[in-house]
Amino acid sequence: MAVRNALIVISLVLMVAGYGNAVFAETLKLGYIEFPPYTYTKENGEPAGILIDLAKKVYPEAGFDFTATSYPVRRLANYIGSGDLDIWMGLKTLPEFEGKTYTGKAVITELVLLSYTRGSKPPILKKEDLPGKSVIIMRGYSYGGWISFIEDPANKVNYINANKHDAAFKMLLAGRADYLLDYKDPSEKALETVKVPDLSSNLISSFPCYFVVSKKLKDGQKIIDRLDKTYEKLKKSGAVP
Repeated sequence: MAVRNALIVISLVLMVAGYGNAVFAETLKLGYIEFPPYTYTKENGEPAGILIDLAKKVYPEAGFDFTATSYPVRRLANYIGSGDLDIWMGLKTLPEFEGKTYTGKAVITELVLLSYTRGSKPPILKKEDLPGKSVIIMRGYSYGGWISFIEDPANKVNYINANKHDAAFKMLLAGRADYLLDYKDPSEKALETVKVPDLSSNLISSFPCYFVVSKKLKDGQKIIDRLDKTYEKLKKSGAVP
């Protein structure tokens, strides 16, 4: 009987080892923001978007289940730092993350940052072009680290916060500021409904996105490494973009 029980235990161990994606080691608390088409909440309350679809493929394959909850970006960043949330998929440059997160190595997508204006005003190409300008920014965004420069009074950037992308373009249309800094994909979505005559734009930069895990999460670095490895495997097989 003892031999039989031992064989059963060994068989179960082998099953878990061979099919790690079938047995969830942990449920990760994923935070996301309303940032279509990457992450957003559908009318029925379910999370959706490019990065949510990616999570649905990568996390189970890596052996994790997850729950996804939407928050304003600054609250989300603070929750990651405090450990109230486990993981985020996006930029690693939010000020609240400093010293409080592990960041993966795999680039899971890139965000393209554009400067919008009306007419033929000089383009914004680098943050040093901003002093003395009036600019609309999205509340809570880090802009790849530009936000510290923008908010520093010494740099004399006249900025206005917008809570939503369509509201930002309406503010530009109304002449509230001369420039708007926003990411390409959500901007294109907003411009489907907000028409801005004489709108022009120029590329500023593209910023890589990663798996970012709270240092409060037990074995956080190992989890990051596992997610990275799984993502690269699925990408190589063509299962994810």
